[in-house]
Amino acid sequence: MAAMELESGPADAELQSPAAAPMPFHHKEGPDLVPAVEDPRKGRQYRKADGLNTRLEDRDPQSTMVPPALRVQVGLPHRGFTRPLTGDDVLVVPELLCDQDDLSLYHKMVEEIHVAQAEGSKEAKWASWKDGCHLITKAPECSATYCDVVARVISYFKILEPSVYSRFNWYVNGADWKPLHHDTAAFSQRRLGKQNITVGVSLGGERELAFRHVQHGTLAYFPQVNGMAFSFGRRINMNWKHGINALPPEKHNQLGRISIILWGWTELAAEEEDAEFGEAVEGEVLKAEAFHRVCKQYQKGKCTYGDRCKFTHSMDSPIASIG
Repeated sequence: MAAMELESGPADAELQSPAAAPMPFHHKEGPDLVPAVEDPRKGRQYRKADGLNTRLEDRDPQSTMVPPALRVQVGLPHRGFTRPLTGDDVLVVPELLCDQDDLSLYHKMVEEIHVAQAEGSKEAKWASWKDGCHLITKAPECSATYCDVVARVISYFKILEPSVYSRFNWYVNGADWKPLHHDTAAFSQRRLGKQNITVGVSLGGERELAFRHVQHGTLAYFPQVNGMAFSFGRRINMNWKHGINALPPEKHNQLGRISIILWGWTELAAEEEDAEFGEAVEGEVLKAEAFHRVCKQYQKGKCTYGDRCKFTHSMDSPIASIG
């Protein structure tokens, strides 16, 4: 039986996907191409009336050109982050240190500090922090893994190394937590111009980082999973308190968590006057007067906290009272 021959005709062309047809372009100078599309909109004027789901003021495009209370950016662990960061930005970088299912860094770091303690390092011993909420060590540098992690964070977030101050927190199990607080840099005149970013990295069990706005009480929660990094800018630190949420008793036996916090000066910080990012927020939260009091230890001759002290080391402070 002879095979039937099918002739193509107009019907076949009609079945072709519209995407297969090339779209005409108008060329501009340089590599940019602009689609030649007949835009049916005339003048792009917004309707000056309240709608069912949109208020009148929200129909004005200018209403969107304001700084946010908080902006979330996401970085890729295998590619350097180059976008500018404002004081209102948080930057989330999943798996910066390791795969989220790989807990080897957590266990290795805890083991290295335990070895240093067993070898007699007094500075490496665990110390209680903030009414026993979690533990810290004053000598995390005894862990080579810790040093590698800090170097990775400094490189990725483009932090000037002389500006770096870090802390090693160990949440031993699910019972440990961190109350809501501001970092000292939010109110310290001595750290003004020296710190414009806070970076935290998480290893071990997953916990939740909480932010609460100091003016209207809005809550924002960010899960902190193994291997990720999280940063926030200066105005976030001033306008929001942050902490690690507590867990209910039935979850107290879960895997512990290491939190390494770095403060410093990042070269990624945007010039706040740039029109692209809007003007700096006015009416920021008033500075806490307590942080402008002269350090009592400093007045007696020596402060054991040194540069980490949250009080001022200047007798020129407007609040120079011991009491």
